[in-house]
Amino acid sequence: MIKKFSQEDLNKILLSKQLNELYLAVIENRQELLTDEEYEEILKNRKTNGKVEELFDKIKTNQNLKKYSQELTKVILSLSQVRHVAILTLIDDEVYDVGGAKFVDLKRNKIINYDNFTKYYNKTNARVRIFTPREEPQIKENTALIDVDDLSNYQSYENMHIHQEQSDDLTSQFLGEIKGKTYTLIKQQ
Repeated sequence: MIKKFSQEDLNKILLSKQLNELYLAVIENRQELLTDEEYEEILKNRKTNGKVEELFDKIKTNQNLKKYSQELTKVILSLSQVRHVAILTLIDDEVYDVGGAKFVDLKRNKIINYDNFTKYYNKTNARVRIFTPREEPQIKENTALIDVDDLSNYQSYENMHIHQEQSDDLTSQFLGEIKGKTYTLIKQQ
């Protein structure tokens, strides 16, 4: 995570933004080799389909490939097209994943589809709010996140786009659109 903002700064910025400054986006990892840190993070949270797991098992058990299994697994994961849905906004010049509570590295990821969040949610069914460790024991510090009443719109969006064949890089178009907003907030000095 980029240390440019404190959690307090992020909370202040996110909680003062309007919902129409947020976007639902499908993000795809670029085909570059993973860093060691990224590889470790994927291993901790890996969600792959059965065919990929079968391949990893074959590599681990094959006598000729066994000693290279970690490197081969890293290359396979690096080259796989991993897509995920995120709720994105701009904080200064950094793209922030509100749902994941982290900055998005656009050198490692590309935006392949996006829509304005308010196409699916508005102030009546979604809020940017602070979750605290007392309310949500799995988090370690106060975190500003999107709180939605009904996930069906989000899931429908995911279903529409997660399996799309075409994978154009819309990152610069996305940045151009959100940077053109006069109400994009910057860190308070």
